[in-house]
Amino acid sequence: MIGVVGGNLTGLAAASRLLQCGHEVRVFEPSGELASTVTTTTTTLETAAGDRLERVPVSFVRPRDEAALELLAELGLAERLEWTPIRTAIYFDGTVHPVDTPWEFLAYPPLSLSDTAKLASVQSGIDARDFPRRRPRIDADDSSAFADVPAERFVRERASDAVYDAFYGPLLEARFGSAAPEVSASWVLEHCRGDRERTRLGREKRGYLAGSTAVLVDALADSIGRERILTNARVTSLECANGRVESLTVDGDGGTEGHAVDAVVLATDPDRLEPLTGVRPSTTVRTRTCLRVSTTAETPLTDVYRVTMADDAPFGELVTHTALRSPDHYGGHQYSLLDGGEAAAAGRSDAAIEREWLEALTERFAGFDRNDLVDVELTQFQQPVPERGTASLLDPTPTELSATVAVGVYDAGLTRQPQFPERHVGGALEAGLRCGTDVADATQQRSTQSPRSN
Repeated sequence: MIGVVGGNLTGLAAASRLLQCGHEVRVFEPSGELASTVTTTTTTLETAAGDRLERVPVSFVRPRDEAALELLAELGLAERLEWTPIRTAIYFDGTVHPVDTPWEFLAYPPLSLSDTAKLASVQSGIDARDFPRRRPRIDADDSSAFADVPAERFVRERASDAVYDAFYGPLLEARFGSAAPEVSASWVLEHCRGDRERTRLGREKRGYLAGSTAVLVDALADSIGRERILTNARVTSLECANGRVESLTVDGDGGTEGHAVDAVVLATDPDRLEPLTGVRPSTTVRTRTCLRVSTTAETPLTDVYRVTMADDAPFGELVTHTALRSPDHYGGHQYSLLDGGEAAAAGRSDAAIEREWLEALTERFAGFDRNDLVDVELTQFQQPVPERGTASLLDPTPTELSATVAVGVYDAGLTRQPQFPERHVGGALEAGLRCGTDVADATQQRSTQSPRSN
């Protein structure tokens, strides 16, 4: 039996693939809910169609999420993907400024004409620093070659101080908070020119599941078999002998139990990796805070999907989900997300965060009225920081911890998932699928070479 520690999307995808390869599996989820970062409980607000609202809206992109899209097709969910071009903007000096195209850069007040040209060159992959003395180089930047270069230094040298201070700086701070100065230039390059489908106007197209990500979680759980998934089951230790994992111990509703295993997949957050294995994650992880807000307002706060806050707002971004879908889908409600901030690090209560963030939203967006509030839900989740030197985050693979823990222990956790340019559901699913295949192949090979004695 293969034990999968973590009932998140990665763990569920790994279990599904292992079953396809003919292995018996058990999924151990410490909480009472599968994939709790992206799904909601059935007691929270539902859409007009009966769909559960997501705690954190997640999306797919083409062609980078090819493996994840193939899985959706296997699960019969491909037709439920709705592909939509998104608009992004920056909130500066009390106004939302769209910033997807060169002509929108021109209308962004903090940038001069020269700054706009330099920003456009960075966005387009053109190195024009020596122009007009030397012909500009097209597609000059390989993102992996800049893994050790700070994003701030890269942008200031390749463009200008104003481009960093007014454009990339707010974006990095919104996503990574106080860790922004350590972010690699690779992240900037992937953000600008990553392999993602775009419209002719340059807007990125993303796929959202009709019925929310909950339909994906349910389909994965059904494909695995609910009887193979244990919730409220916390794995407390791994038992190894002769350099090989033999069993794991689980604390659950029925008490403490041991389970013999042939291998273990650790689809856990980094704060669970060290207690189980003694291995400290090499990648810095920060806690990200999101506040979901639903209101009965008749008009959206903005017609832009994602707005980066270039001021002293306590949250980093405003994500307006009803900019993509009609409020009718959400029972006539407006659905937005306040994302980012360093609230968790400050150790503040959920109530204090909600109060401060809602006050800031009221001050900045005239369309928001607290009397219209229907539902507020705060979620915190962990996010790896793409620091200098973490080139593996560009295209990581699940790793067997045979040298440091034991043969048969695999890390498919958060820091081993494709993350650029941001944490996304496609990377989580791909990591699980790849790990499931690797474990199945390795387990089969070991059983052939040296069968375990009874």
